Amino acid sequence: MSEEFVNTNSDNNEAINADAGNGKNKKTKKPSWDEMYGKKKKKKSKKAKFIIGIIVIAAIALVGFGVLKYLSFVQKTMDSISSECIVESYDQRDLTTYINTTGTVESSDTQYITTTLQYPVKELKFKLGDKVKKGDVVCTIDTEEIDRRINDLQAQSGDSNRRQYKEVEISNRQLNQTIESSDSAINKAEQEVNKAKQAYEDEKTLFEDAKAAYESANADMEAETDEVQKMSLAENVMTLKANKEAQELKMNEKKASYEAAKTAYDQAVESRKQSVQSAENSNELTLSGVSTYSAVESEIDQYYDMKEKSVIIAESDGIVTAVNATEGLPASGTIMQIDNENDLKIRVEIKESEVFKVKEGMEVEISNSNLEQVTAKGKVDKVYRFVSGTSADTASALTGTVDKTPHYTVIIKVDEFTDLLLGMNVKVKIATGNEMSVMAVPYTAIMTDDDENEYVYVAEEQAKGITMVVRKDVETGETGDYYTEIKGGSLEKGDKVICYPETVTEGGIVKIKE
Repeated sequence: MSEEFVNTNSDNNEAINADAGNGKNKKTKKPSWDEMYGKKKKKKSKKAKFIIGIIVIAAIALVGFGVLKYLSFVQKTMDSISSECIVESYDQRDLTTYINTTGTVESSDTQYITTTLQYPVKELKFKLGDKVKKGDVVCTIDTEEIDRRINDLQAQSGDSNRRQYKEVEISNRQLNQTIESSDSAINKAEQEVNKAKQAYEDEKTLFEDAKAAYESANADMEAETDEVQKMSLAENVMTLKANKEAQELKMNEKKASYEAAKTAYDQAVESRKQSVQSAENSNELTLSGVSTYSAVESEIDQYYDMKEKSVIIAESDGIVTAVNATEGLPASGTIMQIDNENDLKIRVEIKESEVFKVKEGMEVEISNSNLEQVTAKGKVDKVYRFVSGTSADTASALTGTVDKTPHYTVIIKVDEFTDLLLGMNVKVKIATGNEMSVMAVPYTAIMTDDDENEYVYVAEEQAKGITMVVRKDVETGETGDYYTEIKGGSLEKGDKVICYPETVTEGGIVKIKE
């Protein structure tokens, strides 16, 4: 059956081919199985390549989109965890130099309340932090034992002796009061003299400046040959002359006040001399009239003197900064310390290399890094050009090492201040007036670690878009209005130094503020 099927197909094929040869049938030869399906495979291969290409391109696009999304995510993450910071390049700077140091606020007027009496404290009128006025009773000593002793001694003394003792007591008190009041008058007169003298010297300086300006302008006018210009200069000369004459009048007024104050002081001195001499003569006369002033009366006199000293009075205004006594117990040493919080000074220490740069009268700026409202100005009042014993051989509490670097003490007199408190630790900037050009960074950028090592923070780019905080040690020199000299360390020119390092942390990610 297969053979018949094959033969039949073969006959048909031959017939078709014969007809085709005779032109009776234009149909082409039917392709074989291999030919037909081989072509289909080729067509499918091209299509598969096209599809694969599309898939690859899509995959690349998808990966690229993912990378962009990832980078965007990284950037947003960096922005969210980083903090903005202001930087300045490490470079050459011009600065007027200052000396930076620190110190503690003290009072220039301190009184120590003490007693020589070996009796219990009866009452402390003020406690720590209280304000005290001059003349206030700050403390009383228990006089029970003193009174008992006086009564016992007076019982031993007759009426005559008691009367004589009383006369002597009154005479002695009058003499002491005369001396005290006379001394007070002299002190007041001396203060007025000093005040008037300073006012006169200030006006004298202003007059000399006005006189010099006038003489210089007058000389310029006389040397001028152009008449128009000479007339213009003449107007200025007349103005300066009037200013000089007005200033001379003010100077003469202050001079007259100064001379009057000197006269008053001389009179106070002479008056004291006469008053004290008169009181001493009266006292001697009283003592000479006492015929039986025995040892008993002398002892009574001593106990009365103790009784007067049992009431202790403040000699000036101030605030109580220390109380070292207890009511009911005998006082030992200083009972109370009173400091005038309106008359302030600051004790600072400077390095050996700075001691000859600091001079009395130099302007000083005072601040507190933790309290912005604390501001003060002052002047160098005293420079002690010998090594301070308190700091020349001081052991570090952290390292146990001993600081052998010589230090010198400088006293700053505070002229004006806001919210400056006794005992406060402050920064002190002494203006030396020198000018120099050095490699420098903003002084706000400099920090000090627990071992007293100075360093700064630098913003360094670690990778594209990633800037990290890096510490670099420095050795500082002179300080100016805004910049501090860098004498050594690991900083390199062009480094981006972070101006306010308190806002960042070492190793943290930051973004530089444009």
